[in-house]
Amino acid sequence: MHLIYENLIKNLLDFFSGSFKDLSHEEKGYRIPKKAWDAIAEATTASGKTIPGAYGARPRGFADDRMGITADMLSFWTIYLGPVYLEKEFLNDEFYYHFVDLVKLINLCLLFHLSEAQLEEIRTGFIDWVKEYERLYYEYSEGRLSACPLTVHSLLHIAEYIALLGPVWVYWAFPMERFCGRLGRMIKSRRFPYANLDNQVFAQAQLKCIVNTYNVGDQITMGLQPKTWDTKIGDDASYQEYRVLAPRRPCDFSKIPLVKRAVAAALVTRYSDVTTGKNAFEMETALKILTSSEVETWGRLKRLNEGDTMLASKLTSGKTEDRRNASFVRYELYRDRNARTTKKDADYDYLTYYGELEYIFVVKIPGNLSFLPEGVQIPPTTLGLAAIRQCKITRQHPFGLDINYYKTMMPRLEVVDIAAVQCLVGRTLWRRGEWAIIDRSGDLARATPDFED
Repeated sequence: MHLIYENLIKNLLDFFSGSFKDLSHEEKGYRIPKKAWDAIAEATTASGKTIPGAYGARPRGFADDRMGITADMLSFWTIYLGPVYLEKEFLNDEFYYHFVDLVKLINLCLLFHLSEAQLEEIRTGFIDWVKEYERLYYEYSEGRLSACPLTVHSLLHIAEYIALLGPVWVYWAFPMERFCGRLGRMIKSRRFPYANLDNQVFAQAQLKCIVNTYNVGDQITMGLQPKTWDTKIGDDASYQEYRVLAPRRPCDFSKIPLVKRAVAAALVTRYSDVTTGKNAFEMETALKILTSSEVETWGRLKRLNEGDTMLASKLTSGKTEDRRNASFVRYELYRDRNARTTKKDADYDYLTYYGELEYIFVVKIPGNLSFLPEGVQIPPTTLGLAAIRQCKITRQHPFGLDINYYKTMMPRLEVVDIAAVQCLVGRTLWRRGEWAIIDRSGDLARATPDFED
């Protein structure tokens, strides 16, 4: 994929800024005015604060200086930021459509598994894309022949190599680059650097052979101590993938009464009849349950098995200049289509939402609560709850990319079960005060709520 990121994308950026080789770019449809191009570079740099560190290196602007911009940064910009910033910026919209088609093809190439139909889509897609590229940038003019470097032609062979060698992640250059970076850090001797490097690589290879042969990875950690997450939420199976992390504090609902009512509302919903949607008890009873329970607030929520660490913004608000926001999350819930109609039974949809994680609660409900309505019983239970300020989604990307947009947040805080929280998301602010949500999980099949909800 370095063929695309280090060559094709850099060339396209030069076209957009009007600096590609010695060609004339005046009054060309792909040329973005300098003022707009500088604004894009500034927004790229600013997005580093609202895109979690788990997403990779902090994006860097490229209006003037390209030094230090890696293929990884160019990949992130192309897939997530470029489609947001370039919309409505070209004099001719054909160039934007052409760029989005490239993003869709890159997304296909990055899949872990590819079907024959998808491979054919990649093959024909790049053929069509290159033909369009020649029409839009080369313009079939001999004087613009330099617009057609070999790297553009090479796109036509991507599908062929995937068919021969497998998906691109199997053999792309990123792991090798990271390995080379590790090699540089291994050198400890200035007098005999190469001999020192040989010994370090040989010793690590020996240790890995011992680990794999005798299955002693828990005893030989290669300098990396395995992390243990022992702050379990409870015994419920749905919480086994989640851990809560410091800071930990007893909850004082007297300082946040509106949040207390939102948590109580979540308890009413949790113990309602799933089939009919009828509540087992009213809000006042739920408030009494909270008063009788031990409630803790936690600052971080960790999802195990390579999942994200998500921060509660009201408990971990840092003032450091270089802090990156890790409190916006994607969460998924069942919603009753007939919630506003009392005459119909409940009919649930599984929908995706985005919002800011403000609080993490662990509620330990004791057994034998005497004030519960007749026939209602709650055994001793530990609940994990997340208080989230939902983003009010206004639209999705107009050409099928998995990008959602919002301008404002919902006024009411929503409290959901921790098991509904899926992962971190990033955001970037662009013109007209509109935020674009960057979700690297990238599953277009996920259901999303209607915009007017």
